[in-house]
Amino acid sequence: MNMNPSTGISSLQHPPPSALESTVVLRPSGTLLPRERDATAFASWPAFVASGFVPLGFYLDGWTGPDVATLCESIRHSPWWDRPIWVSESTEPQPTWADATGSLSEAIAAGERALAARRSLKLDPSGLHFDERVLYFMYLRDGAELTPLCDRNSAQLYRYPLVEALAHEGDDVAACLATLSRRRLLEPAELIDRTRHCRACGSAHIHYLDVCPHCSSIQINKAPSLHCFTCGHVAPEDDFHDDGGLTCPKCSTALRHIGVDYDRPLTQYACGSCHHVFVETSVVARCLDCRNTTEPNALDVREIASLRLSAHGRAALRAGQIRESFAALDTANYVEPAYFRRLLDWALATHARHKEMHFALMLVEFQNAAEVIEKQGAARVFLMLDEFARRLHELLRTSDLTTRTQEERLWLMLPFSHPEGLTARLQKVLQEQSSQHGEAALRVRIRHLQIPHDLQNHDTAVQLMGRLQNAD
Repeated sequence: MNMNPSTGISSLQHPPPSALESTVVLRPSGTLLPRERDATAFASWPAFVASGFVPLGFYLDGWTGPDVATLCESIRHSPWWDRPIWVSESTEPQPTWADATGSLSEAIAAGERALAARRSLKLDPSGLHFDERVLYFMYLRDGAELTPLCDRNSAQLYRYPLVEALAHEGDDVAACLATLSRRRLLEPAELIDRTRHCRACGSAHIHYLDVCPHCSSIQINKAPSLHCFTCGHVAPEDDFHDDGGLTCPKCSTALRHIGVDYDRPLTQYACGSCHHVFVETSVVARCLDCRNTTEPNALDVREIASLRLSAHGRAALRAGQIRESFAALDTANYVEPAYFRRLLDWALATHARHKEMHFALMLVEFQNAAEVIEKQGAARVFLMLDEFARRLHELLRTSDLTTRTQEERLWLMLPFSHPEGLTARLQKVLQEQSSQHGEAALRVRIRHLQIPHDLQNHDTAVQLMGRLQNAD
């Protein structure tokens, strides 16, 4: 069978809700088996599309592997992208865009559960943004997980096929999943792998090279070396050979007796570029995509896990708060405001007894967010805030804390830190956003207090925060 996934789809709008939906069986014969009930059969995808039928879910039976993959792609790119897809147990291999393998009765049960979940949310699937589609898809499948697939052709090394199936042109799958995870709307279920990525381009295609620790040349070889007792010079043995004898190339001493004039150290490597000898090589990491070379400890380490819908994500979807713009800021070392104030009071009490305790309190205030939301929409602001939160997370130390008392007010507590450096780096991030978005960029005001320099008598957390908030 040769099917085009877009056949009969591009002109369709999402059908109105139907009280009576039935599982669609796609089978080459176009008929149901004698004992199959509560389902409607079609011989092909175009035949189903032409019928105008509203599906409860899909059951694929009797197709070869490539045909099943094409059918799954057609469904996921259609107005019925959210419907469960089950394939018969005889299908090998199971396509990555399908939900499960099983019987028709199991497919019908899965479709009924998804229908009940759809009715409880009362959302229009055709009007959802990419991140909302992912959460909506997971909500309809209680307990489902997004499983990563190792793919050497992927720049990230792992990809999530089901999420790719929900993406439209221009949607960034990796960025979407990273954002949903940072906002705790998705949570890891099972750790699969741990990968290292180039900080310049994000690629996981990293090549490791042994190099000379002195000059970083790759021209290194294992070679015996000698150690001259007279001057202490260590070099490859070839450098000591002189007319059939051994002579130190540095002090010209004739080396006749091992253990008296010289010995053989543990050095095993010699550099052909600088002639440095050493026991252990240095290792550098080279990105195969952008050719950037760096130390291995400078690579980004990412944990690859199967993902599931979190309780927070489920609640946010039910409450319609997925697009709450400023929630992106709650991902950078975030604690609740009351806990933040308690820790701030604790730091003040600690300073009263131990004067060496110092810290900074910083307020980042977004001044024109409402204006940008009105002109550009909440989705545009969310993307800018998410990028700001990602950069902020890279700059903060594990001991730094953040909280948000109002939508546009972000607080930072920075133990044993001077805030000027972080302020300069944040302003650089904002300048980059301003050059990218122009007039649509966010305007931010950053103020800070340094303890003990700005401390007044009997200051409390509330007083410090109030003084910083009301400062000109």
